[in-house]
Amino acid sequence: MTTITFVTGSNNKVAEAKAILPFTIKNKQIDLDEIQTLDAEQVVHHKLHQAFRIVGGPVMVDDVSAELESLNGLPGPFIKFFEQKLGQDALYKLVKTKNDRVKITCHLGYCDGQKEIIVKGVLYGTVVSPRGENGWGFDKVVMPDGQTRTMAEMSPEEKNNISHRYLALKLLAEKLHP
Repeated sequence: MTTITFVTGSNNKVAEAKAILPFTIKNKQIDLDEIQTLDAEQVVHHKLHQAFRIVGGPVMVDDVSAELESLNGLPGPFIKFFEQKLGQDALYKLVKTKNDRVKITCHLGYCDGQKEIIVKGVLYGTVVSPRGENGWGFDKVVMPDGQTRTMAEMSPEEKNNISHRYLALKLLAEKLHP
């Protein structure tokens, strides 16, 4: 059984990974440098190599981007900083139009010293006023396409079957064990 160290400060991300991946997931909270760029894949690549140098074994890192249509793709990978300053409903506070479109992308990287894999999972949806009690981050304000509820109104199992992170984790699992 493969053991992967997920380098993240988010216990919520670790719980989702454990619920979705067929591997043993350990968590290590390391304050990695995060380069400032709108290219989330570049952010993951940089964090991945830092994490591998520190851990010395199979590691996984991620970065999430939230692109608002009305803001031409912003805040993008800077969403984390907007949420730190504006709160978990930052996307809702930033929208310029009612029911603004959003593209949420989870870039997920894996490195074991021999191979590097970077995948992405994309979720499209609409930003709505905060609803629901489940989830975390922007779950209360994002209603995925084809749904009538926000991610925070879904059970964790329902969310884990459609989320941006689920899609990325599923792709990673397929690439690690085709």
